[in-house]
Amino acid sequence: MDWFKVRYISGFQDKLKQEHEEVLQAASLREVLARFSDWPVEVRYNCTTAWAKNPGTSLYYVEAWEAEHCAAPEGVRATS
Repeated sequence: MDWFKVRYISGFQDKLKQEHEEVLQAASLREVLARFSDWPVEVRYNCTTAWAKNPGTSLYYVEAWEAEHCAAPEGVRATS
């Protein structure tokens, strides 16, 4: 299982606000985002980041959950 940093963002493109962030373990970007939202997930071409964007928002106003691969939190031992 991989580690992911997940955050909620919202607002106008030039003034996005982050309201929540946590680090979680999951099997994939899609799996970790499904814990927060049932919005459609778009995975970046290199598969290191993704977001679940509210389909009711526009290019100018965004409401979404973002996820990115990250290192395990400090104090957590890596397992194989």
